[in-house]
Amino acid sequence: MLYVTDGHTRRRTDLPTRRRGILVLRIHLGQAVLDATGMRALLVADVLRRALEVHGVQVMATLAPDGPAHQDALSRPVLDGFGIDTPGAGTDTDPPADAHIGAAPPPAASTGVWIRVGRVRQTTDAVARDATDATDAPADRADPLAVRLALLAGPHAQPVDLTGPVLATATHALEGWRRQVARWACAPSRPVPADIAQAAEAAIARDLATPALLELLRHVAAADTFPDGAKFETFALLDRILALELTREIGYV
Repeated sequence: MLYVTDGHTRRRTDLPTRRRGILVLRIHLGQAVLDATGMRALLVADVLRRALEVHGVQVMATLAPDGPAHQDALSRPVLDGFGIDTPGAGTDTDPPADAHIGAAPPPAASTGVWIRVGRVRQTTDAVARDATDATDAPADRADPLAVRLALLAGPHAQPVDLTGPVLATATHALEGWRRQVARWACAPSRPVPADIAQAAEAAIARDLATPALLELLRHVAAADTFPDGAKFETFALLDRILALELTREIGYV
């Protein structure tokens, strides 16, 4: 199914799912306002949900009630911009979680595996310090999906630096891919190459290895051996997990 590294044991383990294909997921933000590390926790949870739903597993994601963070800390416009569904508000009567996601370990009495999220060292205001009011965000804030791409570019358990040059690189890559996808969409459709599909499946099943998915995109885009129609289908397929809106320029370019 899907293997993750348990933050408690540092060992890879299969992700437990309940009967009838349901996973109970608890997201730990750790504070009342949504900072960049909290956004990354929500992003990892979103990638996990997308990966499991491709395989028919339903994810019940809620915010952990064991800290000051709660539903009111999240702004739907902000999360929509990052392509993240707003999780439910957790309560003390929720069923035990199968998995926890957060920078800090869940309470000792918690059940389930801990999917650790590395902290974000932020030297840019690309993510609002307080996401409860998106209207106060600076006008020159980076495209939220470029921020999403920058955070997906490294292993989720490792710290990441979110700097101006990093966001500029992500923005450039995102714009270039969208233009390419728009051009490829005009070509006759071709199936996703079997080896690419298998590599993508293996990457996401191996601890949500989004950097490997991004490397597959770069490989396919640069290769002369794949027809344009196959490139388009590959990017559309992987974007079901990455959620970077790679097809949104179709009809405009």
